[in-house]
Amino acid sequence: MNSRELIGDLLALKPTPRLPVTLMSAGAWALNSSGLSLEKALASPPEEVAEILYRAYTGVDSDIVWAVSGYNNIVIGAIGGRIKFRSKGTPDVIETLIKNPADAEGIDITRIGDDPGIRSLLNITRLLAKKVNGENYLALTRWGPFTLAGLLYGAENLMRDIYKNPEAVRRLLDFTVKLYLKYAELYFENGVDFVLLAEPTTSGDMISRKHFAAFIVPMFRTVFTELRKKNIRTALHICGNIENRLDLLADIGAELISVDYKVSLAKCRETFDHRVVFAGNLNPVNIMQRESPEGVERAAEACIAGAGEGPGYLLMPGCDIPPATPAENIRAMTRTGRAHVFKEVPAELQGVAG
Repeated sequence: MNSRELIGDLLALKPTPRLPVTLMSAGAWALNSSGLSLEKALASPPEEVAEILYRAYTGVDSDIVWAVSGYNNIVIGAIGGRIKFRSKGTPDVIETLIKNPADAEGIDITRIGDDPGIRSLLNITRLLAKKVNGENYLALTRWGPFTLAGLLYGAENLMRDIYKNPEAVRRLLDFTVKLYLKYAELYFENGVDFVLLAEPTTSGDMISRKHFAAFIVPMFRTVFTELRKKNIRTALHICGNIENRLDLLADIGAELISVDYKVSLAKCRETFDHRVVFAGNLNPVNIMQRESPEGVERAAEACIAGAGEGPGYLLMPGCDIPPATPAENIRAMTRTGRAHVFKEVPAELQGVAG
């Protein structure tokens, strides 16, 4: 059983011979491990970048390989927004593009694939897919529609208009749903077969449960329905504490819900058991970056214990890890996960290698 088959069984809520384990996104880390920033990677030969990414993820035994992640804001530059690359980490949006939600109607999203940066990312993705060669899922992380709306219009403006102009917010979300799906489609054409929708702006720290149910849940259902029509495996990650809305996520159409370190894995098991796969939630900074490998192992074992026995759990950091995270800490996480064999394993899976 290779990693792709293992993750496939996980997503189908089937028993697996060992615990699946992966990084989440980690594109800046993967490139930083070879001395490349995200900006420099765009100017490097795509063959070299694809090789760096492949070696980074497979070298730490991640069950999922991630395609050029960390470039979430580049699509905003492709439609006319202003972004700025950092020497390390991910690029920032430095000015809102939309001053009024109605302005979105005049933005042409049909030519985002012509952007030089995006063309470079697609070339790298295609080459990386060849290296993966069906042994792993090749996954993409990009901002979801609500977070895109906040970056284009301003998060404060978006939150204000939820109260003062809700129909304008819905129209803006209609646009960002189309933008997200159009952008994601380019990667599907180049080998991506798994997507993680990253939606930090929908956390409990940003939006109430009431408005989450009214604005976010219908949007998620639309996006995940469209993704599943394309036979793409689907996941959602929301930063922060979302325990007061976990139940709303059980039927949005995502196959996997990834949670931050602030969310109880025992609560996830209680909410999602035999309904949806859940993942998390090692602290990406205090544990993954700053702890010793032995400390990472202890924290990973605590996550496994918190998630409980049985299918449907993926060991993973609770968010993207910092670029300077030591590789030996990541290997401590994956080693701990791979060593965990479930107490009740069907006879046909006994002795199956991971």
